[in-house]
Amino acid sequence: MPRISPEKIQEIKSRLDPVAIVQRYIELKPSGERWSGVCPFHQETKPSFSLNAASGLFYCFGCQASGDIIDFYCQINGLEFMQGVLELAAEARVEIEGGSGDFSADRLRKSYFQMHELAQSFFTAQLTAKEGALAREYLQNRNISRETREMFGLGWSPAGWQLLKNHLLEHGYKPESGVRAGLLSKNNRGRTYDRFRSRITFPIRDLSGRVVAYGGRIVGEGEPKYLNSSESPIFKKGELLYGLFEARKHITQSKTAILTEGYADVLALFQHKFVNACGVLGTALTRTQVRRLSGLCQEVLLIFDGDRAGRQAALRSAEMILTFGLKVRVVQLPDGEDVDSFLQKFGTKGLAVLLEKSPEGLAFCLGMITHNNSPRQTMSWAIGLLKNLQDPSLLAYYLPRLAGGLGITEPELRAALKWSGSAKKEWAEPAAFKHLGTGQLERELLRFAIHCPEYRKELGKHDLGQVLQTERGKNLWTKLKDYGHEAILPHLDEGEKRFFIQSQMEWTRPADPAVLWEEVRDFLHRRQEQNTRRSLKAALDKAQQEGNETEVTRLFQEYNKLITREP
Repeated sequence: MPRISPEKIQEIKSRLDPVAIVQRYIELKPSGERWSGVCPFHQETKPSFSLNAASGLFYCFGCQASGDIIDFYCQINGLEFMQGVLELAAEARVEIEGGSGDFSADRLRKSYFQMHELAQSFFTAQLTAKEGALAREYLQNRNISRETREMFGLGWSPAGWQLLKNHLLEHGYKPESGVRAGLLSKNNRGRTYDRFRSRITFPIRDLSGRVVAYGGRIVGEGEPKYLNSSESPIFKKGELLYGLFEARKHITQSKTAILTEGYADVLALFQHKFVNACGVLGTALTRTQVRRLSGLCQEVLLIFDGDRAGRQAALRSAEMILTFGLKVRVVQLPDGEDVDSFLQKFGTKGLAVLLEKSPEGLAFCLGMITHNNSPRQTMSWAIGLLKNLQDPSLLAYYLPRLAGGLGITEPELRAALKWSGSAKKEWAEPAAFKHLGTGQLERELLRFAIHCPEYRKELGKHDLGQVLQTERGKNLWTKLKDYGHEAILPHLDEGEKRFFIQSQMEWTRPADPAVLWEEVRDFLHRRQEQNTRRSLKAALDKAQQEGNETEVTRLFQEYNKLITREP
């Protein structure tokens, strides 16, 4: 990933319309210079989400989600910060050195999206046409309703080898472009043809709702049963989850996602009112996919097949989800059952019972590992889990739980972790500004520095940094001095950023900052004198203990001047 300067990030944000971006995901209503809506990051009915159109900052008064428009885009799409910056840079047409920054490449990406729009209209039309009778019969036999078909955009790719290819050609797209987009295939002789034939098509969407690829299920004889689009500039199999676009709203509101293995399972769950379900795309769960989920929810319910392969997949997935600090539970289906077959037999209530009884993810993992592996393999697994934690602060949470589950003491597990070379000296407590320490007074001083940046130079002259008592406060003050008000956000950790945004959104700038500054200045002056008195008193005590009468006389005179001065 390229390094992006704060100035470049500011340029990106200056070219974006924060309201337009947020309105892709939620409905906003204007209220002065701010816009409000129902927060997409927690379950609520009243609008507590607030967006400042001028600054591009957002804040939720319910769940305290906060940040700038880049943070919003990353959180709602489950992206890492740098990936979100690159995507928004392309949208804002800001060139990033070492990034895409190639507008010809951006035009190609746009053409791939357009080809998928054409393919989607073609496939859905074929499903409802005479040629789609076989597919409609199959879907009816699987109890997939018309509502579900339309909700997920299911289609039909007929048996012909050139039908989609010709459709694209009619709209000016050459076969080579269709191959690069993942819609067509090319054999060793250079012949291009439709990738999907005699298959029900399941569109795979990104979190903006754009179709970027397809899964195809054969109807009738043929292998493989399921076929995905080949990877392309707009589709990486390990980055997306099937149905996540359709389920995102329900996931963010409930803070829970149901994760299963495939297309049919997601549809079956949706039809049985489990509308927060999504599925992996025929491969093992990836860290990128979990990272996307971690931006949307707090808990993941895993529902994989009840056979040995399904249990192993659940083990790997649960372990990965745990390393991101999410809650996870593993729903264990009866042997031989998949989600669809179980729901057909036992319905919504039957699955609800399994969800209620599902074991917590760490307990499930420990049970699987200790049952099937030797002590050496078990310890190796536990240490590997700790080494892969995405947030160092999670070490404090998992160490005692893993040790208890393994039947050893926490010091013994720590020793094993240290011996393995995996312990990190820099691991510390989580960055949360709520642990500021000295309370409201220190927070108010920092809020003044945030809201009135024109007084930061004066605050520095009056030694605000010496008055602050906590390392968290001192660190934030240093950043406030070192970086411009508009360019500071990329340099703040999550706790600092939350405090910065909350201060801007919740704390009203005084009508006359100069009046408040006089109070702050007087307070700082008094605190400086208090600190000076303490220092002189300590030095005086030391001089008396050492019998240095000359130094005692000098310090006593200085100390006496301070304590007799009017406050």
